[in-house]
Amino acid sequence: MRQAFTNSLIKLAEKDASIMLLTGDLGYSFFEPFIKQFPKQFINCGVIEQSMVGIAVGLALAGKKPFVYSTSTFLIFRAAEQIRNDICYQNNNVKLVGTAGKQWNFLGYTHIPTDKEDVKILNLFPNIRIYQPSTQEEMDNLMEKEYQRLGPAYFRI
Repeated sequence: MRQAFTNSLIKLAEKDASIMLLTGDLGYSFFEPFIKQFPKQFINCGVIEQSMVGIAVGLALAGKKPFVYSTSTFLIFRAAEQIRNDICYQNNNVKLVGTAGKQWNFLGYTHIPTDKEDVKILNLFPNIRIYQPSTQEEMDNLMEKEYQRLGPAYFRI
């Protein structure tokens, strides 16, 4: 699904230069096509999830359309206050993308949201839509839908 996300984002960025991709020092095995085609629309923020969310909010307020990518535990748990206060309550147009797959199993519970903890946390916040696409077609359709809609969203992939 990570590649499906990248494919969908490239399709959107081809028609809209305001699309931005922010990552927390992840995605090197599948973001290369996006980075090569849209180098000025990519920001590797490093391992600063709270600040990465703040940067995304600033970009959204400046008219950009940021997509923020990280492992779901780091993105949602570490930046929960910023997501709640700065994205959700303010209804800012920031799209969050969290990986929740088994690729991180060997690192333990710090890297895997057990029992969909990430979704449970975000369900407490206003204005955010939560998706868990499972095919390229679903990803394309949901990304297009959220691209058209202003406001926060979370893609759990």
